[in-house]
Amino acid sequence: MASEAQPAEHQSAAVVAADALGVFVRAMAGIEQATPESAGFYDGLCEAVCRAVKVDRSVMFLYDEGRRRVRPVGAHRIDRDRFPTEGVGIEDAPLSRVCLEEDRVVDSLDTTGDELNRPDLQQLPEGDLAYVPIAAGGTWYGVMVVEQTTGQPLGVPQRDALWIAGKVVAFAAEARRATRHQEQARQLEHRLMLVRQVHEQVIQRLFGLGLVLGSGQPLEGDALERARIEVEATQADLRQLLHGPQLRTGAPTAMRLAEEVERLQRAHDTVQLQADLEDGVEIPLPLESLAQSVLGEAVRNALKHGAPTVLHVTLTRRDDALSLTIDSDGATHGGAGGSSTGLGLRLAAVEALQAGGLLEFGARGTEGWRVRLLLPAIDENEVGG
Repeated sequence: MASEAQPAEHQSAAVVAADALGVFVRAMAGIEQATPESAGFYDGLCEAVCRAVKVDRSVMFLYDEGRRRVRPVGAHRIDRDRFPTEGVGIEDAPLSRVCLEEDRVVDSLDTTGDELNRPDLQQLPEGDLAYVPIAAGGTWYGVMVVEQTTGQPLGVPQRDALWIAGKVVAFAAEARRATRHQEQARQLEHRLMLVRQVHEQVIQRLFGLGLVLGSGQPLEGDALERARIEVEATQADLRQLLHGPQLRTGAPTAMRLAEEVERLQRAHDTVQLQADLEDGVEIPLPLESLAQSVLGEAVRNALKHGAPTVLHVTLTRRDDALSLTIDSDGATHGGAGGSSTGLGLRLAAVEALQAGGLLEFGARGTEGWRVRLLLPAIDENEVGG
């Protein structure tokens, strides 16, 4: 009898797993029809998983590697608005972390140990939850949390199907990430071309005006009129060159910089992260996403390309300018950036320029590395959309 039951179980697992592959078909079919940040795309994935694996509802979180947070991106029969848009730190989601580190489906019904004594995505509904890793090739993309109302732990066929569904959703997420990176690279190329045009069309004129104004000779008559015309032409060139959509490197956030620094201190226990934030100084809320993206990229680059023991974060205000500085003491092989500086900081540099600020990064001493973001200390309502 046992020999007859085993093939039936394998057949059941195979059928459920085969149904889960339908998630991949749905995912790939929707890539071109949805924008990279479209909620409808991920909502459809959650619904497809529920139908294929016979679970009641689900919610999907994608992982932001630079900031080590999982963000809600899609749901089926769960209100996504109950979750904070800035996401949850992976260090505050132990069951999610276990499922990613061990690459397995974690069912809360048959989980014991300290993990159950800690909060895990507190905004999740009460119920029998299972955590599905969205991971492939050693890369963490996120976590899907599913709920069933049977009161019984997931069976082997369901676990296998959910695990496979997590893999194919990871494939879809990677395809979307590649598309997004291509778009970012295209934007960067466009902005670099803009810099060259500014240099050729604007800087040359300003240089000429500087020579005239620096000569010490009074401007009168035709000379004064020519200078006025040059200034107006330069302004017109700048308006034309800078016209276009605003670049955004990070999702909007309601968190403040101090909160993000505290979270990074908890997340990175292998390095001492010191914070020196000037009392009463805050980044304007519309620029918080940029500032936190720069902070996350700076920390990630320092840990990836060097061996720092201390990361020093400072925020100060001088007159109408804010200065956010991240210093690393352990740069190697030319620093935590240089030729290895990724697309993230370069795109953030363009966004900083659009916001009226400046981002600079480079070596500091023989082994140090500094990232510094300068931003205008303006009223939040003055920041353009």
